[in-house]
Amino acid sequence: MPMRKTHRVMLQLTLAALALFLLNFKPGLVNSLTAADWPRLAGTLEAVVDIFAWFSLGWLAIGLVQIFFWRLAEKVSGHPAPKLLQDIVTSLIIFSMLVGIFGFVFNAPISGLVAGSSVVAAVVGLAITRMISDVFSGMALNLEKSFSLGDWLEIEMKTRPAGAMTGRVIEINWRATRLLTQANEVIVIPNSEMARSKFVNYSLPEHHYRTEVQVPLSHAIPRERVKRILLAALKSTPGLMASPEPIVAAGKFDPRGVLWTVRFWVSDFALNRQALEAAHEHILHHLQVAGINISYNRVEQRFIKSDASELNKKPVKEALLTRLDLFEFLAPGDLDTLAGHMQELWFAPRTAIVRQGDDGASLFIVAEGLVSILVRGDNGHEHWVAHIEPGRYFGEMSLLTGQPRAASAQAETEVVCYEITKDILAPIFQRQPDLLERISRIMANRQVQLNRIQEEADVATGQAGTEGTGHWLLQQMHRFFGIKF
Repeated sequence: MPMRKTHRVMLQLTLAALALFLLNFKPGLVNSLTAADWPRLAGTLEAVVDIFAWFSLGWLAIGLVQIFFWRLAEKVSGHPAPKLLQDIVTSLIIFSMLVGIFGFVFNAPISGLVAGSSVVAAVVGLAITRMISDVFSGMALNLEKSFSLGDWLEIEMKTRPAGAMTGRVIEINWRATRLLTQANEVIVIPNSEMARSKFVNYSLPEHHYRTEVQVPLSHAIPRERVKRILLAALKSTPGLMASPEPIVAAGKFDPRGVLWTVRFWVSDFALNRQALEAAHEHILHHLQVAGINISYNRVEQRFIKSDASELNKKPVKEALLTRLDLFEFLAPGDLDTLAGHMQELWFAPRTAIVRQGDDGASLFIVAEGLVSILVRGDNGHEHWVAHIEPGRYFGEMSLLTGQPRAASAQAETEVVCYEITKDILAPIFQRQPDLLERISRIMANRQVQLNRIQEEADVATGQAGTEGTGHWLLQQMHRFFGIKF
């Protein structure tokens, strides 16, 4: 029980005990005042004590019902009792308390009070028919449990631009339901109107729900490639649920091309906007890295060739290389050499690309798909540490120093990547040995920032920091490529 409620119950019990104490001594006090020729004071004191007793006992009854009855109802049903029902019970207790005061303290006829209140209720009811409808509609909505506080609703509303309004339920009172929209607007809807409206509850039966994004792409892009790129984009998007897994499906054909639909799950509708923004950004990034543009309405005449060879074109490879900080010092001619010699590789989902501890002398650039980096712990089990998205690389330590693989890389989805080997880079470094020093500084910064992955260089340098790591890397690179220091 919260401390605030505990203090309130203690106060209610204290006042009730005080009322009973005064009622016990009331006859003696009244007789004393009457004998002292103070009859008015005696009558006033008697009325005050009786009114105090009725109010204190009524307030105690409200507190006990709220603590014990509603709490028991919550344990049985599994959710809090509707606030509207609590208010009705509280109002009945207060009404009974007022009737008792007028009937027993002021000696008014109770039957007349009830009859009079019925007449007044009928007159008032004719004047507030709509409000009464709102009250009973609110009771029906609470009993049906169509929605509760905190639920996200999409309500049909023709006055809104989109024909509907989406908001979170923040209050359900006697007359109306209040919703807070994502634009931070408070919408007040009468309960009678809510009972007649069509609405979708995004929080039932569970808080998580499925949403989708549509992506128009060219007819010429192979189906397997589209699914590979879009699925990798979704799996690398933060905020999306990993299970159930996202789905990529061809929706329909239109003048723009194929309208692909990507469906994914979000844990709560409150995160809907952020999840959609993140999904759009990641999809756009993965398509840009793959050299694919979003289709648009156009009329054209051309010969369509197979798109399967697009990844083998040098401009696509060079675009990938220019995104890498590791090769930003290379001249255009050297980039052209790398693009012409690096090998394209394809990996199926859940297959290993490299294993931790294996020998290696190559680097991998992810073109399409998603790669998981795994590190083996002391217990021998591998655990996930990072995702490598398109446009990024891994395996640079083995390429530049010949060190064994410091981590395992596994294809999370279908993966297309390019491998750059030592034999491709050696002639470039032989001609320009000063490039090794520049690259070593980039590598040192990368190693310090990625300290979650166990690199052999960190062990060898005793965690000496960026400067020490850079010097050690430079020595290893000179030795590995056979260049005198």
